[in-house]
Amino acid sequence: MAKSYRLEPTCLGEPWDDFVRSSPDSTVFITSNYLAHTGCRLGLYRCYNANELRAVVAVLENIDGTSAILDDLVIYSGICFGAPTHDQNRAQQNSERHEIATFIAAELAKLYRQVEFALAPSITDVRPFLWHNYGQEQGRYRVDVRYTSYLDISDFSSAPNLEDIDVYIQATGARRQQIRYARRDGVVTEEFSDVGVFIDFYRRTMERQGEEVTSHTLDRMVTLVAALLRNGSARMFVSKTSEQIAGSAAVYAFDHHRAYYLFGASDPSQRNSPTGTAILWDAFGALAASGISQIDLEGVNSPRRGWFKMSFGGDLRPYYQVALKHQQLPSATANP
Repeated sequence: MAKSYRLEPTCLGEPWDDFVRSSPDSTVFITSNYLAHTGCRLGLYRCYNANELRAVVAVLENIDGTSAILDDLVIYSGICFGAPTHDQNRAQQNSERHEIATFIAAELAKLYRQVEFALAPSITDVRPFLWHNYGQEQGRYRVDVRYTSYLDISDFSSAPNLEDIDVYIQATGARRQQIRYARRDGVVTEEFSDVGVFIDFYRRTMERQGEEVTSHTLDRMVTLVAALLRNGSARMFVSKTSEQIAGSAAVYAFDHHRAYYLFGASDPSQRNSPTGTAILWDAFGALAASGISQIDLEGVNSPRRGWFKMSFGGDLRPYYQVALKHQQLPSATANP
């Protein structure tokens, strides 16, 4: 099986994006518009079966390229499979994806001392990683389950009343109440482009929650958000009170599949106002009006954030982080 596959280094650009766009596993996080502005060192590969390109691989490397690592700015990475060929039935599709992942798992173990990435939610078969070096005590991948939430917002544009929107119907009573309060209190949500205001909200939100964010991380976020807004891969919104006080802001990245709740933050002094709900709810309506039908709320993996995001009534979706550690140094780095 492995003899027919090969992995070749590649780079970002139109051919990369054409393949990613055609894949059922594509997300905005592995597009050129996104990856090029993360500040990450990239390990990019094409996986061929003979002369046919059947997958691409995107990992984030440490400073010397000896390890593939996780990065907070890139939520999903790893493998992106090619679309099924016309003559493949479901069993053949599953078998091919399994073979490709098995080959890539082995190749990454050769290229890197340590390997970490999080697969897109569409990739549900992680047996190739669990079975790598099966029966041995050393050199095995660990697979951890994580969760996100998907929301269908397709009826936001056509529903005449709140009670006709399915997300509203499926939300918790507390969330529906906050949506009504935002309307009652005259909260206004509008698009804006002041990245500095958003970053200030984000920094203060993290400080209030007792989480340290380095200036380097904030600088990378500024660069990324500004670039996404500039290249048309994201929209940023702010929710203001009736007194025109900015209370909450959020950034939504998007591709041809869906939008992604990338970053959100609030002014701590306005945390009891309904702007924190409006910044999601009103943005859903604006995004739906532009033709987007699905939102990935991008992570429900801590109690507080998990409760808040799931209160909108979305579908819980698992995704998987894989990790291979304590390997011997590879004979050559991934990108010498």
